[in-house]
Amino acid sequence: MSKINIETSQNVQLNFPVASVGERMVAYLLDMVFIGVCFMFCGLLFGALGEEYVMIFVIMIPFLFYSLLFELFMGGQTPGKKIMKIKVYKIDGDSADFISYLIRWMFRLVDIGLTNGIAAILTIVIGEKGQRVGDILAKTTVVKLNRKLSLSNTILSDIPENYELVFSEVKKLKDNDLELFKQVVEKLKTMDDYVEKLTFGLKARKKVSDKLGIQTEMPPEQFFQTLITDYNYIHKN
Repeated sequence: MSKINIETSQNVQLNFPVASVGERMVAYLLDMVFIGVCFMFCGLLFGALGEEYVMIFVIMIPFLFYSLLFELFMGGQTPGKKIMKIKVYKIDGDSADFISYLIRWMFRLVDIGLTNGIAAILTIVIGEKGQRVGDILAKTTVVKLNRKLSLSNTILSDIPENYELVFSEVKKLKDNDLELFKQVVEKLKTMDDYVEKLTFGLKARKKVSDKLGIQTEMPPEQFFQTLITDYNYIHKN
């Protein structure tokens, strides 16, 4: 499985599994089925009402903007992508914004429409980051989402009884930051090389502590886990 190195806003390098061409194609076909079913249902409805021409104007416009609207309001996913557990993501680690989705949508005409998807397949396969032309220009890619099997796999964390807040600065954090911290902790646990692990951990801790205005010598893994627990403590009290 190919992966992409994404440098987050905290200048931390993380690996994300890139969605394969097959997964993206299946997601696209699922979306086409969804659109087809909606067209059929609306056709029968408007046909029964004798308003076939009204259907064209009422239905065509929303379906024309199908991918743009769904990715915008579903956080980088269409129904097909959601089923396949893949998502549009910025290569700098941030969530994609409206401009990114708009650029991707505009270049669907080149990637998929005019070339029957050949341009998209070629650029995704040839490139190293799983990007079609629209992704390259929007600085996005499509990644696989890890399954969240339990509480410990999410940004949520169990809070020990009689827990006392350590870093009040976590009030500045957002859910996206916690997702990043969770991945940093998981990466630290899997690194075997002590020097590489220490270098990565100290660099990540410094970037985040400087951003939050925290002074600490707490070991990196403990530091990020404490931030996660503090964040959950504040939002549960």
